[in-house]
Amino acid sequence: MSEFEAYINGKYRPHDEKQREHDKKIRNIEKELARFDQAGMTFEQEIETFAEETEARLKKHAEIPKHP
Repeated sequence: MSEFEAYINGKYRPHDEKQREHDKKIRNIEKELARFDQAGMTFEQEIETFAEETEARLKKHAEIPKHP
């Protein structure tokens, strides 16, 4: 390796390390966002199920004749 190649490698090594660290942080953020998105979709499904059950109960209650 020439002196010039050693100089260039020395200059870019810190950049490469910072880039790898940055990429790692981005991957972690993407994983967190995916988990958050999945939790949001699960919550939305639970709310829809709850709404459907509530609506069915209300209809059932409305169909029950009232006694005088």
